[in-house]
Amino acid sequence: MNSPLASIAAQLALGLSVGILAGAWHFLSLRWNWPLFASGKAMPALALQLARFALTGALFLMLADVGAIGLLAGMMGFLLARGVAVRRYGGSR
Repeated sequence: MNSPLASIAAQLALGLSVGILAGAWHFLSLRWNWPLFASGKAMPALALQLARFALTGALFLMLADVGAIGLLAGMMGFLLARGVAVRRYGGSR
């Protein structure tokens, strides 16, 4: 028998792991992106910005196909990665 609890747990695990990885790449790639903007290299900076948004959007679309629980868990993982990146690399200390 297929347990609905197992399906929910799988969606949560998949969503959370994909969200953390997507968020980590999305926010940590800002370390490559802002120096490009600051040095006046607008085209490479915009290309990297577009790649960041496209990858993040594609991963969230895939999670939406998994289900609402997977998508919500993915967003939670994404926001967790954001918090870690901001705490570690952002803001004044």
